[in-house]
Amino acid sequence: MNLLSTFIYPLRDFVFTTKCFHCGKNMEDGEERLCASCWTTLRRVEKNDYTYKIMEQRFHDAGIVDGFYPLYYFEKNGVFQTLAHNLKYQEIRSFGVALGKNLGAYLKEIQTEFDCIIPVPLNLKKLRDRGYNQAERIAYGVSSVTAVPVKEKIVERIRYTQTQTKLNAEERKLNVDSAFAVRNTDAVQGKAILIVDDVITTGATIQEIAGVLKTSGAAKTYIASAGLAKLGDDV
Repeated sequence: MNLLSTFIYPLRDFVFTTKCFHCGKNMEDGEERLCASCWTTLRRVEKNDYTYKIMEQRFHDAGIVDGFYPLYYFEKNGVFQTLAHNLKYQEIRSFGVALGKNLGAYLKEIQTEFDCIIPVPLNLKKLRDRGYNQAERIAYGVSSVTAVPVKEKIVERIRYTQTQTKLNAEERKLNVDSAFAVRNTDAVQGKAILIVDDVITTGATIQEIAGVLKTSGAAKTYIASAGLAKLGDDV
């Protein structure tokens, strides 16, 4: 972990809070990093939306995922894109926790029950470069609301994978094939597990993780994300 990741970026997260990260307007008392107006513009995923229906059907057909819970749409040039970019590349870690808390509130609202939370593990090179895993920040936000523990060491990446950004759906699936393994099978036996990611695009990565968990004895696998890329958008 380098000096920037350890000290400078986290300090910046707390100091530079006078203007909204998305619209640039001055922050009001009680607002942090993103103004209340921008938060309200985030578009929630609805179950009757086209993208949700297609993705849910994809997971259902695979026969691995028992529940699919995305929260907001990732829309180009929208507020969520700003959040996702700052969370991934600008070290604004608090965005991840805030998104996770909102996701956790949604999961409580619909009464989804699970035994533990597993964030999608990062590629080791990316983890070294960033110093943290953005999906883990979201997972801990969910945990703070639901009181369900995060188990970030259960699933690991065992194979280097190239970035998924410019790959199509089939290429993404091949890219993550056999890329994950369960380190402690006893910890997942008979458990209902929530797998958390920042943004789901084709679902290839998170579905691969659900598959290895089921193979290792998990009773149920649910997937949740702060963002869902609208079909046709490239994250």
